Amino acid sequence: MNVTALDSSLPSQYSEDSTIKNLLNSLMIEEWNLTQFYDQYYDECQPIECTYNVKTRNNVIYIVTTMFGIIGGLITVLKLVVPRVVKFIRKKRSRLSLANVVPTVPPSTDEHKLKNQKISTRLNVLLLILSLTILLLYTFLSNVTMTINVPTPTLAKYEQLYSKYSQTLTCPCKHISINYEKFLHIEYSLHQVCTSVFITDEWISYLVISNKTTSANINFRRTGSNAFQALRAFCELVESTINNSLIQFNSSQYITASVASPELFQSQAQSFINQFISSTTNTFVLSLNTIRNSTHGDSLVSGLLTNYLITIGTSVSNEAIVLTSPVGYSTCNCVLSSRCIAQSSVLSSLVNMGYFYIPGFYTGCYVIEALLQSTLECFYDQNCIDQLQFYLTSASSMNVTALNLSLPSQYSEDSTIENLLNNLMVEEWSSTQLYDRYYDECQPIECTYTIQTRNNVIYITTTMFGIIGGLITILSCIVPQVVKVFNVTGFYVGCYTTEALLRSTLECFYNQTCIDTLQIYLSSVSSMYVTALNSSLSSQYSQDSTIEYLLNNLMIEEWNSTQMYDQYYNECQPMECTYTIETRNNILYVITILIGLIGGLTTVSKIFVPILVKIIVYCFRKWRNRVVPQISIIKT
Repeated sequence: MNVTALDSSLPSQYSEDSTIKNLLNSLMIEEWNLTQFYDQYYDECQPIECTYNVKTRNNVIYIVTTMFGIIGGLITVLKLVVPRVVKFIRKKRSRLSLANVVPTVPPSTDEHKLKNQKISTRLNVLLLILSLTILLLYTFLSNVTMTINVPTPTLAKYEQLYSKYSQTLTCPCKHISINYEKFLHIEYSLHQVCTSVFITDEWISYLVISNKTTSANINFRRTGSNAFQALRAFCELVESTINNSLIQFNSSQYITASVASPELFQSQAQSFINQFISSTTNTFVLSLNTIRNSTHGDSLVSGLLTNYLITIGTSVSNEAIVLTSPVGYSTCNCVLSSRCIAQSSVLSSLVNMGYFYIPGFYTGCYVIEALLQSTLECFYDQNCIDQLQFYLTSASSMNVTALNLSLPSQYSEDSTIENLLNNLMVEEWSSTQLYDRYYDECQPIECTYTIQTRNNVIYITTTMFGIIGGLITILSCIVPQVVKVFNVTGFYVGCYTTEALLRSTLECFYNQTCIDTLQIYLSSVSSMYVTALNSSLSSQYSQDSTIEYLLNNLMIEEWNSTQMYDQYYNECQPMECTYTIETRNNILYVITILIGLIGGLTTVSKIFVPILVKIIVYCFRKWRNRVVPQISIIKT
């Protein structure tokens, strides 16, 4: 056979002395070749539309039209304002009349046209002020969206912006894909048994030395060393599984087109970590269960013959054949179930010592199946360990310390090994999310955010100036066409129809021309011939007398009265007539009056005269008896 050697000149990532294990760890692959079809991706994506933003200045047309609008508005405003300011400065006494904004060319002298022009001017100014007010309020109160760009922001600047504008802040990343290892660190701590003496070579050798040949499957001497070798294998397998998963996890990439907010980053990072723990655990448990089920399904014979007993027999033809018989534990048979177990025990070599049953530790059809259903409760108890060592009576001595029960743990003493493996024998997962490192790796080019604000004063002012000229021009064209008023001479309108009527006159209705003009402006569907009031008739009122004046005179031109006394006397029907005359008193009346007076005076004198005399006498006596002072005169 002509055999050609491998070509060492070919490019390879492996050396000639690379082990087969090294090749298998890399799946024996020399090179991965990737082909990315962006055109096919784009065709499958089928974008509906593309939107982009550009920064540019206003074009020439916009600038020119804006300038024309502002110039027109300024000129119009100055035409209206400057003359009045000059007049005010000069302090002219004449009242500033409102300029006629809508004059006729040539100027009209017709009273009605002039009045129409004044009304048009007032309406023009009113509409201009109203329109400017509405537009000013709208421009001032309307919100505008302003976009602000911050180039190459630092983390502190980003956090400051995010605290204020979290809803609209966007910061595109320079690097959109970042390995997890740059900002995520996951650490773990295994159950203390994986670092204890019970998985060391010393302990396993100690159990091997103490092993004495025995046919009892439940004897700890026979299965103990294998059980702890399996426990050590589980610890190593779990650690290897986690480390391999971590390598794969750290090489995974976090893809973000823009900077993720701190809250979103923390949430997603925790989700990635939880997913990693869950997927790693599920993968390990699934693989372990697959091996367990395959082992039992294929009826593999345990190396310790704990599930089947093998004997040599002879066939009918006297040929040697191997015979197997299943082993049973209590009422469970290894043919039916691989989970058959019995409590493990140690038979002392000393006489009359009997068996020592190890609490929570079992043997069964398979060492692994029995171990998975066992607990470590005996190995948390120093007395239990000491007694176990006493029963083992190994040729070599070994100082074994129990597991530390005081250490914090999520497992209890009676937790099964299967329960530990279902949690990868991990006591605690600890993770660190480094947002600052993620931000540094992202390297945002710029941050963009939008704010709702109102138009500034400059924009409002320029806008107002721009629309004033246009408004005045439009109103000057429209208002005169709308305002065509015929003023009915002497007739008014006001707050109330009655009040306006009382102050109106009928002078237009004395004029046939005025009535005809009014009918033309009314333009009614039906025609009616109306004759003016007759001004030649005699009247106490003039043509310009107000309706109020007419009502004050009850609108009566002349009062006509007729007095009929005879009809009144007949209606009165007097019963009698009485009359008085002036004359002097007769003699009889005078005499009786005098007699009465004399009698009355006499009676009164009799009563009052004596009293009056007594008073006079008393006063006279008092006067005479008064003391007269004596004055002596000394002559020298």
